[in-house]
Amino acid sequence: MEESEARRRAEEFGRTLTDRWDEWAFKLGLVATPTSRGVYGFTWYPTAKDEQGGQIRGGGNWPIIVDQDTGACRLVHGTKEMAALRGMSGVGVIRFDDASTRRRRRNGR
Repeated sequence: MEESEARRRAEEFGRTLTDRWDEWAFKLGLVATPTSRGVYGFTWYPTAKDEQGGQIRGGGNWPIIVDQDTGACRLVHGTKEMAALRGMSGVGVIRFDDASTRRRRRNGR
């Protein structure tokens, strides 16, 4: 899948996470394209105007991950996966949908 299609899917998924996507002027920014891991990662953050009319950016959201093969989207699962996305060594590989993720979903966590 091309980055442009992954970006479109990530934004579509992001709109399901908040009903204020347009009101808060959320934007997508590319975190990483670790093609060897098969995912695209997109940050998403709101932008607003400050008192002088300049652009300011908020933060604090987990990035959206898009599987390059299936186009499925989800949020990053914690700091270890975030470190792996940033290419830090020794933190393991990114798994798009492993057994522990499925257990957390079934248990409502």
